[in-house]
Amino acid sequence: MYKLLVLDMDGTLLNDNKKISKENIVAIKKAKKQGVKIVIASGRTIQGIENYLEELDLISEDNYSVVCSGSVVMNNTKEKIIQSNPLSHEEFKYVFDLVKQLNINLNMYSGDNILIHSSSYFSKIDSIANNIPLKMMDFNSLKEDTLISKIMLINEDLSMLEEIQELFPSIIVDDIEIKAKDGFNRELFKDMSKLPKEFLEKFTVSKVAPFIVEVMKKSSSKRSGIEKLAEELEIKPHEIICIGDSGNDKQMIEYAGLGVAMGNAFPEIKKIADYVTFTNEENGVAHVINKFILNN
Repeated sequence: MYKLLVLDMDGTLLNDNKKISKENIVAIKKAKKQGVKIVIASGRTIQGIENYLEELDLISEDNYSVVCSGSVVMNNTKEKIIQSNPLSHEEFKYVFDLVKQLNINLNMYSGDNILIHSSSYFSKIDSIANNIPLKMMDFNSLKEDTLISKIMLINEDLSMLEEIQELFPSIIVDDIEIKAKDGFNRELFKDMSKLPKEFLEKFTVSKVAPFIVEVMKKSSSKRSGIEKLAEELEIKPHEIICIGDSGNDKQMIEYAGLGVAMGNAFPEIKKIADYVTFTNEENGVAHVINKFILNN
């Protein structure tokens, strides 16, 4: 019997308009009635998923979320932090030097802010999606005690505007213009193995969209967050279902007793999954609940 259902948000629980379908809501509530613990594991901050937690009636002291892709694990009232695993200042400096070499942008998740060193179109989208403000800073003089939960590498250009807008159709950005960039390489993140070897070995690095790469401490991942939470709840791996679609879901899908890839998942995620469900537009989460938890 499965006791824990872990759901990624974007591309998994949410449809393309960033909504939870009625079918998914009904199935989740039925699973809850059977005693299954529902946990959201998202790259977003807790502020970025609060509205969805309320919609699913998950705001309580004994409900938990894995946020910032596993670097933070907390209960949904934000009163208890089970895990916090920030990047060090030295690790930040390494990533920032790489960003300058690659001629790309970055966002840093830091408490109740997203820190940026220059404006970008995706930064604004990220701020709206996570419901936290952007804060412009000079990263060359960043304080050493700055909390850095996660870094997002952003490879954007005017030529990618339509592609970016298609990924976030419900978020309208009209106060920042995306610009053309000299020497732009749209293939930069296509083959992740071509990024510097030391960088890939030093951090947990995941591609979450064709133009976005997530960087966290080597010991942080959605899997590490779920392992910590499972230990807290005394739940074993074979009692866990994890469902996801992109690079930062890979380790948790491999870890779970039942690892599920969405029908719209990256090919490499489908390859390592135990089961491939329908897409996020076809209520793939509800299908998994009905098949493996409710036995319908």
